[in-house]
Parts: sequence; C-alpha cells; structure tokens
Amino acid sequence: MIQAPSVDWFAIAPEVALIVGAFTLLIVAAFAKGHERGLSIVLGGATLLVSGAFAVAAWGDAPVLTMADAFRVDDLTELVRITVALLAALVILLSVGWPRFREHGSEFTALLLLVCAGMGIVAGSTSFVTLFVGLELFSLSLYVLCAFDGKSRASLEAGFKYLVLGTIGSIVLVYGAAFLYGATGSFMYDDIATSLAKSGSGDSIVVLGTALVLVGLLFKVGAMPFHMWVPDVYQGAPTQVTGFMAGATKLVAFVALARILLDALPSQEHLWSPVLIIAAIVTIIGGNIAALIQTNVKRMIAWSSVGAAGYALIGIIVNGEQGLRGLVFYLGAYAFTAMGAFAVIALFERDQARENGHATLDGMRAWGFSRPFAGMAMVVFLLAFAGFPPTAGFIGKFIVSGTAVTNGYAYLAIIGAIGSVIGLGYYLRIILSLYDRSRKTDVGLPAAPGLGAISLVILLCLAVVLFGGILPGVLLDWSGQASAFLAISR
Repeated sequence: MIQAPSVDWFAIAPEVALIVGAFTLLIVAAFAKGHERGLSIVLGGATLLVSGAFAVAAWGDAPVLTMADAFRVDDLTELVRITVALLAALVILLSVGWPRFREHGSEFTALLLLVCAGMGIVAGSTSFVTLFVGLELFSLSLYVLCAFDGKSRASLEAGFKYLVLGTIGSIVLVYGAAFLYGATGSFMYDDIATSLAKSGSGDSIVVLGTALVLVGLLFKVGAMPFHMWVPDVYQGAPTQVTGFMAGATKLVAFVALARILLDALPSQEHLWSPVLIIAAIVTIIGGNIAALIQTNVKRMIAWSSVGAAGYALIGIIVNGEQGLRGLVFYLGAYAFTAMGAFAVIALFERDQARENGHATLDGMRAWGFSRPFAGMAMVVFLLAFAGFPPTAGFIGKFIVSGTAVTNGYAYLAIIGAIGSVIGLGYYLRIILSLYDRSRKTDVGLPAAPGLGAISLVILLCLAVVLFGGILPGVLLDWSGQASAFLAISR
C-alpha cells in the first residue's frame, strides 16, 4: 500500500486558494459570456486577497514542514507569497483598459493565479522534486502570458523564445539535480547537504551536478552569460506581464537560488562562490553597457534588469545575516520599482494606441509634459534603479555594497558603483527624452483606456519606493526576519 504524505492544509492554503480560484474563474466565465473583465477583476482580486490573507495570518509563526518535508513554510515563503500576490493584483489593474483583457480576461487572470501558485511552491521548496513542480507550473503559465497578445507578432515571438530558452534552463537544472541524486541518494536539500558533508564534495558527479544546477538557476535569474532570453522577452511580452516578470520572477528565482546554494550545497561554496563572483561582475558591467546603446525603453530596462541580477548575486556571495537581509530588501524594492516603471510605459502605449515594445526614446519625447504625474513618477523609478536617495533602491544597494565591503568583497562594491554610474547614462537619456522642450506642446492628451487604474498602480508603486527610501526601518525588519530562514554558512 502507498502511504500518502501528511499535509498541513493551512500551511499550503495560499497555493490551494490560488489554484481553486483559477479554475473557479474559468468555470464561471464559461457561463457568463460578455462579463470577462468584471469577473476577472472581482474573482481574481478576491482570490489574491484570500491567498495573501492566509500568508499574512501565518507571518511570524514557527516554520512548518509539510508534503513529506518537501515544502517549508517560513517567513521567507510568506514574504514571497505576499509580494507576488500584491504584484499580481497590480497586473490586473494594469490590464483593465487592455482590449485583450476585455475579450479573454478570465483566461489571462486564471493563468496569472497559476503563476502565483507556482511561485509560492518554488519559494518554499526543500526538495528538487517540489522545486521542479512549482517551476513548471509558473513557467508554463508565464510562457502563455508572454504570448497572450495573439495579434502581436512580438508577443508571440516573446512567448516562443521564452518557452525554448526557459525549457533549456529547466532541463539543465533537472540534469544537475539527477547527478546530485546519484551522488547522495536524495532530492531533499538537507539530505544532500548532510551527505556531502560526510562523504566529501570532490567527486566528479557532485561537481558536475553542482555546475549544472548553478547554470540552470542562472538561466532563471537572467544573469550573464545566460541572459539571452531577457531583452527579447521583456520587449515583446505585454507590458504588464513584463513588469510582473521583472519583479516577481526575479524575486522567486533568487530565493530558489539562495535556498539551494545555502541549504543544499554549502559544502560546494568553494565551487559556486567563484562562479557567482565572475557572473556578478560580468552581469553588472555587461548589462549596463548593453543598455546604453538601446533606443527602445522596454528593452533598455530589460538590460537594466540583467544588471540588477548582478547586484543581487552580491548578497548571496557575501552571505551572512546582513548580506541576506540586503538581498531580500533589494529584491523587494526592485520588484515595485520595475512594476511602476513598466506601468508608466503601459500608459504611454495606451496613449499611442500601440502595444508591445513601441515605447522608444524618440516616441516619448516631451511626453512627460503631457502626463506630468506619470513623467515625475518615471523619474523617481529611474533614480531608484540607479540607487539614488531617497528611494528604496538606494537603501538596497547601500546595504548590499556595505556588507560586501565589510566582508572582504570591496571590489564587488566598486564594480557595483561603476555599474550604477554607467546606468546613469541611459537613465538620463530617458529623463531628457521625457522632458525635451524642443518637442513640448500645449495640446493635452485624452483619457487613455484604463487611465485611472494605471495611475493607481503608479501611485502605489511610487509610495512603496519612497517609503522604503525615507522610512526603511519596517521593511528592513521584515527583510531581516524573512532572510533569517536562509542557512548561513559562515
């Protein structure tokens, strides 16, 4: 007889709520044709509210292991669940005036809810099996969301490229997990760490498994030289999906990377640490230099996102309490900064009645005068990307760089500072384009579709970015509480 694993249903309630909500929405929408948008907003928002409420209710509780100890619910898992739910709610708001959302809102929202469920599973995984299940759940749904605008060639191309390259990354990750299983006899992170600590870590199978797992994870976080999917996918995908990917996907991927390296492979630090150092340097410099030559704003911020992955890698390299707290804070701050920036781009695209990658520097000239609030917000988001006070981006980079200096990685902090200076070159290009007086006109713009909802998203993201920069204490405390559940190897 097969004995089913014990399940703590409250521990996995956020993911259950998301999956049930997704299928309920599809079933109800099948009998309520013509009400796609309303149903998606109400049922999708309610589902995210319930899921987030379960996560908030469990915040601060003792960690729980469930699903045969393959899934861990701790404050880090809860923080990811809450952040992902908030970002998904912002995506729904951004989609209110989108024509495709009116026609196929239920399918779009259901896929978004499944993405959130998969991300929660990945964040709490303590086994490569659970990790792969969560990874495929959110990746497959996200591939479809990237290609959701079927009338756009760029969107279809983005979905296809993400499918192909994302699948390659997953295959490499699974291959690496298989080698580690062959060496240790387990897919569980703790068992792998214990086995490697006892038997040694120099076996060629262990080295190969570690290398493949690392490559697969670097694919997911978009670090160089495994970044090739990021610019094309970010540019071609619907802009609200791009914002979600830039924030939520990066957060979840880095949590998975940190859990695996620090929980499962601490004995392999002599292997993965030098690789991450090289990847961080190349990613910070390469991502920012590549952004300098772009003229498409979505593509420019996509390359900026590649550079941001390098800063986040520093937090894992440094390790320790402060390094991991800085990592979590920086990822959270970046998530809302990116969502806000792409919300501004979405508004510009609605003004121009064009979607998917048509926000160019030339096209946005003097647009900041026509949309003063959106233009001002974009300036703040760009300064946050660059790490200027008083934004959350400044606090995140300051903590990560400071811990790098105090732990003997001052050269990484210097590389990070150089990357920020290079970043100013293209961030200022966007700002100067927005406020180019030679193109200034007194002609006002009509209300864009969904203008109120987009403005609300921009306002909420702006509030988070400024609050995190002016009064960062609360957010730093939450980040420290969540990061405490990552193993500290030194």
